[in-house]
Amino acid sequence: MPLGRVRFRRLAVASILAFAGWSSAEAASFDGTWSVLQVCDSTQEGARGYTWRYDATVKDGHLVGQYRNKGQSPSLTLEGQINPDGTATLVAEGISADSDHNIKFAPPMSPISFRVAAKFEAAAGAGSRLGVRACKFTFNKQ
Repeated sequence: MPLGRVRFRRLAVASILAFAGWSSAEAASFDGTWSVLQVCDSTQEGARGYTWRYDATVKDGHLVGQYRNKGQSPSLTLEGQINPDGTATLVAEGISADSDHNIKFAPPMSPISFRVAAKFEAAAGAGSRLGVRACKFTFNKQ
């Protein structure tokens, strides 16, 4: 193999490894404990709004937050990867509260599932629920 190709391959491999290290270091900069404030508006159909506060942990850029215990009514797990640039699409899954707070007045203990588009900075972040119901998320690093 010509010497130029060998140097090019070495340079390409070194660049990839350096970028991979930078990406994981950038994602790790979000690591720690975060407080989450989730505020969901009332719906046009009349379902009542609600506010939940809970903690989330970020490790290696991966966020996991838990409102109440899994299986309780209501409860929610919020989870997803924060990209090195601070953007994230988080997945929320859980169990609903009473029908007064549910979209289309779904029965209590109905499954909840939606996504959240979020943007994180060094010590704060914000996000919005994607889909039918308007919910805002505020994240603060503790």
